[in-house]
Amino acid sequence: MDGPTARPMESGIVTPEAVVLDLETAGVASRAFAGLLDLLVQFGILIVAAVVLRATGAAASSSDLATAILVAVVLMGYPLASETLMRGRTIGKRALGLRAVTLEGAPIRFRHAALRMMGGLVDRYLPPIGVTGVLFVLGTARHQRVGDLLAGTVVIRDPVRTALPAAMWFPVPPGMEAFAAGIDPTAMTDAQYTVIRSFLMHNRDLTPDARYALAEDLALRAAEVLRHDGVRQVHPESYLLCVISRYQRANFVAMRN
Repeated sequence: MDGPTARPMESGIVTPEAVVLDLETAGVASRAFAGLLDLLVQFGILIVAAVVLRATGAAASSSDLATAILVAVVLMGYPLASETLMRGRTIGKRALGLRAVTLEGAPIRFRHAALRMMGGLVDRYLPPIGVTGVLFVLGTARHQRVGDLLAGTVVIRDPVRTALPAAMWFPVPPGMEAFAAGIDPTAMTDAQYTVIRSFLMHNRDLTPDARYALAEDLALRAAEVLRHDGVRQVHPESYLLCVISRYQRANFVAMRN
């Protein structure tokens, strides 16, 4: 169990516009187990690759150099490729229900994964091995290791694997039913849904300018993920309501009853 580090952050994830996002950060224990699983996967990859190289004779002439290159490729390439292709997850994180996201709750990109990978070399392999990462996770408010601090990311309990926030049904704005029907919510993740939901629940706490700016930013991000070109046709908050309503109807049909 994660103990005291597993509780949701008291301040949550806060956007530059001071909106608190209800995302629970991962504790030391869950991150450690995820990291151990990833190390086992990497070790398995190394064994398979070494057998293949030996069988083909590719490493015969310079085994030490080939081994060093192989280890470096696996140690750096595995987290980089996994977190880029699996949207903030590795095999270990997926097994433990964790995901890396940006501080705004958005999916990470290649540059975030690259910075996390470089910081991870310090976290895991700088003597004393592993202690640096643990100390940073315990000592930072958002439970961030060096890689998280470099990339501006945080590891959360993936809403796909954990219970989503309490149900609140968001209707399509009156008169926008036809517009909303053209939005396919399939590409949206539960993490993105949680961010939009949090904004719509807290938007009245913002100043008008900050409220509009954040709504526009979230709407543009959602439109990019959903590949929908109608975002500029309507008010950004109306667009978010259409998106979240479509998402809820696609994923939480039982909420209607």
